[in-house]
Amino acid sequence: MKSAEIRQSFIDFFKDRGHQFIRSSPVVPNDDPTLLFTNAGMNQFKPIFLNQTTPKNLRAVNSQKCIRVSGKHNDLEEVGVDTFHHTFFEMLGNWSFGDYYKKEAIQWAWELFTEVWGLDKDRLWATVYEDDDEAFDLWTEVTDIADNRVLRCGKKDNFWEMGETGPCGPCSEIHYYVGDDPENQDPKGVNNTDEYWELWNLVFIQNNRIDANTLEDLPEKHVDTGAGLERIATIIQGKKSNYDSDLFLPIIHKIESLSDFSYEDNPIPFRVIADHIRMLCFSIVDGALPSNEGRGYVLRRILRRAARFGRSIDLAEPFLFKLVPTVGEVMGSIFSEVVDKRSHIEKVIRAEEVSFNQTLDRGINHFDKIISKLDGDEIGGADAFKLYDTYGFPLDL
Repeated sequence: MKSAEIRQSFIDFFKDRGHQFIRSSPVVPNDDPTLLFTNAGMNQFKPIFLNQTTPKNLRAVNSQKCIRVSGKHNDLEEVGVDTFHHTFFEMLGNWSFGDYYKKEAIQWAWELFTEVWGLDKDRLWATVYEDDDEAFDLWTEVTDIADNRVLRCGKKDNFWEMGETGPCGPCSEIHYYVGDDPENQDPKGVNNTDEYWELWNLVFIQNNRIDANTLEDLPEKHVDTGAGLERIATIIQGKKSNYDSDLFLPIIHKIESLSDFSYEDNPIPFRVIADHIRMLCFSIVDGALPSNEGRGYVLRRILRRAARFGRSIDLAEPFLFKLVPTVGEVMGSIFSEVVDKRSHIEKVIRAEEVSFNQTLDRGINHFDKIISKLDGDEIGGADAFKLYDTYGFPLDL
C-alpha cells in the first residue's frame, strides 16, 4: 500500500465514523506565540481544549504537517543517524470534542491497525497510564489483544500535558515490534529500545492542571490522537527504515542522480538531506524565511546542515533547490501548496545555498590559516566563535 493510500484510508476510516475532515494548519503558526513551528495535530484545536471556542464539529480527522527541531521536541541530532526521527513529519489524527471517549478510541485504533491495515497482532503492544484502570480494562474488553501485551507505565510515558498548567490527561500508546526475533519479545523493551516503535498515541484529556500538585476534572472529556505516517508506511510497506518508504526514496534517488555516491554505500548524508529538504519546503511555503533569529535561524541552520552533508557526497555547488520538484511529486496530492509555490521555494533555497557556499568558502580559508598556526590540536575559543559568528560554521562542523 502506497503512503498516499495509507493516508487516505485513515481519513476515510474516520469520515465513515462521523468525523469531519479538517485541513492541516500551516507549520508556521499564525496565532500561537508560544510555538516556533506547529509540532502536533492538536495545536490548531488548543482553543477548544482551553474552552476558548466551541467546535463546529464534535469529531474531526486530519493529517497535520509537523516540525520538531527545537525546545522539548528536538529530534535534529538524531536525524539521519537513526532510521525513524525526522524534522518534518505527518501526524495522522482523530479527535472527539466532548463526544466519544476511551472505548471508541481504543476499539477503532485496533480495528484500523489489525483489520484494515493487517498489522501483525503478535508484534503490537499497548501501554496505559499506571492509574488508568478504565483504559487498561477496555483494551481486553473491546479488542482481542493478548492480556500480557497491555502494560501499565508511569507519568513520563503515559500522561500527556499541554504545559505546566491547563488541560491534560492519561494516554494510551500503541507500539510495534520491528526487531528480527518476534518469538523473543520483551515487555521491558517497550519505551526503552529502538526495536519497539511508538505508532499511535491516544490521549484522553479529562483533567485540568491547576498547579504541580493539583488536578481537577474537566466538565467535558476529549480525545486527541496522533499517529506518525512515516513509521506506519514503513511497517505496512515491509521496510526497516522510514527512508526506504515511498515518502523518502524518490527524493533519495534524485540526490543519487546528482552525486557520484550511492545511498547504499553511504546512507547518512542521503537521509539527512532527504529529511531536511521536506522541512525546508513546507516551512518556506507556509511563510518562513531563512534569517538570523527565531524560526528563520532554525531554517538557516537546517539548510546549512543539509548543504554540509551534501559536500560529504561531493555536492559542493547549490543542489538542494533541485530537489523541490521531487518533494512536490511525493507530497503534492495532499498538500498542493508545495506544487503551486514551487518556484518561490526554489528561489529562496537557491539564494540561501549560494550565500552559504560563499561564506563557507571564505570560512574554510580562514580555518586553514588558523590550523597552520596551531600548536596542538585544539582551536581557541575566540577563533571558534569567529568561525561560527562571522562565517556561519555550524557548531558541529
